[in-house]
Amino acid sequence: MRLPSLIKAVLWSFVGVRRRADATRDVEQAPAWMIVIVALIVAAVFIAGIASLVRLVAGTRERPAAGVSVEAPSPPTTTSPKLHGPVAVNDTMAERMVACTTCHGRTTQATKDAFSPRLAGKPAGYLFHQMVSFRDGRRTYPPMVYLVQYMTDGYMREIAEYFEQLDLPYPPPEPLTLPPQAIARARQLVEHGDAARDLPACVECHGESLSGLAPAIPGLLGLPSHYIAAQFGAWRGGKMRSLPPDCMGEVARRLAPDDIATLAAWLAAQPVPAKMKPGTQGSRRLPLTCGSVTAATR
Repeated sequence: MRLPSLIKAVLWSFVGVRRRADATRDVEQAPAWMIVIVALIVAAVFIAGIASLVRLVAGTRERPAAGVSVEAPSPPTTTSPKLHGPVAVNDTMAERMVACTTCHGRTTQATKDAFSPRLAGKPAGYLFHQMVSFRDGRRTYPPMVYLVQYMTDGYMREIAEYFEQLDLPYPPPEPLTLPPQAIARARQLVEHGDAARDLPACVECHGESLSGLAPAIPGLLGLPSHYIAAQFGAWRGGKMRSLPPDCMGEVARRLAPDDIATLAAWLAAQPVPAKMKPGTQGSRRLPLTCGSVTAATR
């Protein structure tokens, strides 16, 4: 039997290039070993053709379009990577307090989430007693409790004195959107209080300019309305407490709920005086006895 006839017969089994009757006769006349060899050759040629076609198509897709330049890859750098070793920093209070900026911000302003208040410029006695309250369980915000739970009184006083000395700019006031009646109510509470509710005026404790009184009474300006309202709510609900007698808790409970929102909005809208600093309590007699103030003045 001729080899060409056998190849035609095998090709018929793949693509049908010869009449079925002739292919069958040629295959029957060929020895088995020859059929296997020819079949393998034809299959190899077929597979090689498919592979060549795939490479051709892939090469066409990867070829850059006309007019588009192709940059040569940068040579590999031979510079050894720099190994990081210990970082040397000065052991100062400023360096230690960098950790506080994670929540309180680089300028220690009150943050937009209303949970992290301004620290810069507040009276040291006030800041100290807030940290003590976190440590001793009167305030329960978990991150602050974790930070101060093992601090000594001496170290917390150092921290408080550091932040008291910081002189940083205040944020601009919030827009005042209260109606005239609410504005008048806020002014009454701030300047005169409410005798019917046995509420003292804000200025009686926090100073005529609301800038606070050293050593233990904070200012009320330069804070977001959300923060002020949240503090009133915490005092009112007992989630935040001070040394007994807890004067701010008592004030918050005497306020009507609408008064809290009104006061918070009005205070947040007041401009902060230039170079505002806490005044000094001195011999001023407060309308309510406050445990934290008494402790700070001992």
